[in-house]
Amino acid sequence: MERSSGNVGALAVLSAALAIGLAALSACGGGGSKTVEVLFSAQANELDLYDLSSDEMTVLIPAEQNNVNGQACLLPDDGGRFLMGEDTDQKNGARQGWMIFTSDGQPEKKLEEPQSAGEAEQIDPMGCAFGKDKQLFTSDIGTGDFGATDGKFMVFFPSDYDEACLLDIEVRTAGTIAIDDDGSVLLTESVPPGKVLRYSGPFPESAGECGTVKPAKSTFIEDPEVGTPLGIARAPNGGWYVSSVYVPPAIREYGHDGAFVRVIAEGDDIGNPAGIAVAEDGTIYYADLGLSLTTGDDGQPNIGPEDGKGTVRKIEFDADGNPQAPVIIGSGFDYPDAVSILTRPAP
Repeated sequence: MERSSGNVGALAVLSAALAIGLAALSACGGGGSKTVEVLFSAQANELDLYDLSSDEMTVLIPAEQNNVNGQACLLPDDGGRFLMGEDTDQKNGARQGWMIFTSDGQPEKKLEEPQSAGEAEQIDPMGCAFGKDKQLFTSDIGTGDFGATDGKFMVFFPSDYDEACLLDIEVRTAGTIAIDDDGSVLLTESVPPGKVLRYSGPFPESAGECGTVKPAKSTFIEDPEVGTPLGIARAPNGGWYVSSVYVPPAIREYGHDGAFVRVIAEGDDIGNPAGIAVAEDGTIYYADLGLSLTTGDDGQPNIGPEDGKGTVRKIEFDADGNPQAPVIIGSGFDYPDAVSILTRPAP
């Protein structure tokens, strides 16, 4: 959904819900022999790109052109096109969904999110990942309330991605997506107690199978020390990194089987990790939502993104594989929600 200083949408509602609870991304890839890794970062409805060799930032899609958010994913056609959540003109009745962009950030085609009974009033596209058979899996945050169960998990079908199936419309605040080795889809459930869900095939292969073919749903990770998992990314060793936004702010590593391995970062000085991505050299990048605690008119604590407090950070590892303290590479942002590492033509 469109986000502004006065309305930060479902992420703000999620943050407030966390306060109530306390009181009571990508499997993306690209081809080509002359390409370079680039960090894609959505914040304040725009898309920023970071040169990983210099951390220099440029704006590829300004908010005045298209309002974008969430994960970004390369289309599996080696053409440099990518897609991400897009909700331009939402206030004027436009339907949210995922926009396919050319490599230079020009909008090409909108994939509208399929409607569902009881969906959130302001739906908010978040995650994306392409499966082994080029199907597109996506997630929608949902309302984000502490007890809400209206997050969505969907699949769009190649080659034109015009048709889709709703696979789950009862996710408890859906976060980002990753694909494991056997083609199962991992999706974070981002309010306490917090889980990483696993959807295993078979998946429908066409819209005609929407009502008859359903993936098996199970819990892949449920860590009592992590209540608000939002980002998930593959670690170089085949395991997984999971980021927790607030309860507590943390990034933790898990094995390929979902078993806890170690803490990568934790504590008040790491910000509020949301979306997460891993570069080829093993460096972790993450979006920091920049949450602040205030007291509402009713005297209850309110937790939400503070304008200008968001950052983008990286975690490097020493020669022995030990994570170093997070380093800020971009700051002064409004609600950065996700990062993705995609390949683009080398300059």
